[in-house]
Amino acid sequence: MSEIKKILWVDDDDTLLDMYKMKLEKTGRFQVTITTDGSRIVSLANEVMPDIIITDIKMPFVDGADVANLLKKSAETKEIPLLFLSSLVTKKEMDATGGFIGGRHMASKGASVEEIIAKIDSMLK
Repeated sequence: MSEIKKILWVDDDDTLLDMYKMKLEKTGRFQVTITTDGSRIVSLANEVMPDIIITDIKMPFVDGADVANLLKKSAETKEIPLLFLSSLVTKKEMDATGGFIGGRHMASKGASVEEIIAKIDSMLK
């Protein structure tokens, strides 16, 4: 059996976080740590040591760009793959760009759980 991958996920939507955590962990392939507080991302990343971090773009107080910048400034977290998940882009737009916007890995919140897993898998190979 393959190794369980650790995901750290930050989003301001508790319901969305709980749903993805449940569905991803149900596969038996992922351990998901969730938070609504982007300002804690570096300390949580140092605690969890995730294989990948997923962040919403549009959040109050600390948005996705802020999260990316905080992670990039830390020697311990700057190499962790980062996936932006957003409702600002549609699944159709993501498909048209190959899953990248502005050179960054992205996925639409309209994507299925299977599509999110496929994106995670492609980033972790």
